[in-house]
Amino acid sequence: CPGSSTCVVDQTNNAYCVTCNRICPEVTSPDQYLCGNDGIVYASACHLRRATCLLGRSIGVAYEGKCIKAKSCDDIQCSAGKKCLWDAKMGRGRCSVCVESCPESRSEEAVCASDNTTYPSECAMKQAACSLGVLLEVKHLGSCNCK
Repeated sequence: CPGSSTCVVDQTNNAYCVTCNRICPEVTSPDQYLCGNDGIVYASACHLRRATCLLGRSIGVAYEGKCIKAKSCDDIQCSAGKKCLWDAKMGRGRCSVCVESCPESRSEEAVCASDNTTYPSECAMKQAACSLGVLLEVKHLGSCNCK
């Protein structure tokens, strides 16, 4: 990356050159706290972005507020329009936006998800995750039987 910018890889493995904001307000209020997908409490969105930048990969927000030792999604309050999906591998919940319907597209490629199920598209996988209440991630493109 040119100059003082840093390479950051997002959750879908796309790389971007970004300029890191090194300074965040020290005094934040509890209503700005965010629980990161890494299980760490960040004082604000600025602090989470700074950590993402310094780490070089996306952390993402699990939910608003301090991280709690949740036993299930029943313990987690998601903001309006989001549903808690349980990440069994990490033993924590993540608030996600659930899509009602997937766009009709012939070009969408099938995906093999973390539950070893083949879904017709990433959107269909996300819909299944929401109906099951579990976090599903793409293992690889194509059928699970191909690899």
